[in-house]
Amino acid sequence: MPLKSDVLISHAPEHRRIAGVGTAEDAWQQSTIDRLPPCDVHEWVERYARIWVIAPHPDDEVLGLGGCLTTLCALHADLHIVSVTDGEASHRGSSVWTPQRLAAERPAELRHGLALLGVTADVRRLGLPDGGVDAGRQTLLHELVDVIREDDLILATCSFDGHPDHEACGEVASLVGELTGATVLEYPVWMWHWAKPGEAMVPWHRARRIDMSAATMTKKRAAIHSFVSQVTQDGPREAILPAHVIARFLRGFEVVFAST
Repeated sequence: MPLKSDVLISHAPEHRRIAGVGTAEDAWQQSTIDRLPPCDVHEWVERYARIWVIAPHPDDEVLGLGGCLTTLCALHADLHIVSVTDGEASHRGSSVWTPQRLAAERPAELRHGLALLGVTADVRRLGLPDGGVDAGRQTLLHELVDVIREDDLILATCSFDGHPDHEACGEVASLVGELTGATVLEYPVWMWHWAKPGEAMVPWHRARRIDMSAATMTKKRAAIHSFVSQVTQDGPREAILPAHVIARFLRGFEVVFAST
């Protein structure tokens, strides 16, 4: 998830580009998002043979769905995580967090984070270039179509998330759903940054809330902080995930968007 608060992520439409500090969590807390219709993950386990979580970079699945993953594993779901890239481009120009180091460290951080969540899942690393998922859509499509079936559920980052890798994953997942008959839900990560409460460009009518217990939230907090490369400063540079960004993922609920 390559992002610094002072860096603009390009290749997304102007209205959802990620820049600056983004929308403060206080603004979201004062909105009505806690009144979204609830979603019961117990039904997923009963209805779907397997659940696939598509993560553009190691940490996206924990940020967006860490609490949900904990619940799914407690329910003995057949859970599969697809790490599309190794997240090697998160610290451009750093002499400490080089692409080679990140390519090794970030998957290891993911394993640690999942363990803290109590999540046991098959993790598939596809090795697409970080920042280059859009160009690798065909590869991603083939990888997913080859393994996903009609009775599966796909959870992918939103096609309107603001980050080009995230949006490409969401769009490919939607196509996989059309081709295989699998159900597709989208989860936001950077949408919380570029959007504002009541944002007209977000399909709020499709949004559903997945509640987290206090115990699950504690696990999620620990899991997020296991991504050391992302939560610590790189010399004078701000962390990729500073406190004000992390706060968006430590509410009492997570959000998914149902298919149209």
